[in-house]
Amino acid sequence: MHRKVGWYYYISMWIVLVTALLLSVSNTIMGNYMAALYLGYLAVITAYPLWYSYEILQQKEEWSDRYFMIRKVFVSMLFVFGLGMFLLGAIKFRFMGMGTMMVFFGLLGIPAGRDILMSKTKSMDKETKLKMHIQGTIISGIAAYTAFFAFGGSRLLMGVLNMHHQWMMIPWIAPSLLGIAYMRYMKRKYKVG
Repeated sequence: MHRKVGWYYYISMWIVLVTALLLSVSNTIMGNYMAALYLGYLAVITAYPLWYSYEILQQKEEWSDRYFMIRKVFVSMLFVFGLGMFLLGAIKFRFMGMGTMMVFFGLLGIPAGRDILMSKTKSMDKETKLKMHIQGTIISGIAAYTAFFAFGGSRLLMGVLNMHHQWMMIPWIAPSLLGIAYMRYMKRKYKVG
């Protein structure tokens, strides 16, 4: 049951990511470059953990060179885009409005930089299959909840609670904070630190 539901989740999330990338391209064509960049970055920051949550289970004791190379591409993109998001949010938007979320999500991508120069052996020592599977699945779930609450839920919250515009960051940030707490709990439960 776990595998069957997980497979449906995995395929569904890839469909969502493809549509997010198409929306990013559409925004680029329409000249909405900041929206395109932001949505594209969110797609990448979601695609990486979704990819490795499944792909790590396909690896033997020694990771394949293909897996390791794709991992390097993802962590490099996350670092570069995360740093770019952070700088745009801090310098161009001065932590105001969309800038606050750009800084927050940029900070989530920047730590990937430590994995860029890490050797395959060191990476394999650091990561276990179960840890990567749990972590990747929860992080991709955080993205799904964030998208739901930030895009659909924000309209509901704005209408029902008459929330001030600045409070609308809560649907963007709360799923990450709750998901990180849950991920830590699951890692302790399964002793995969």
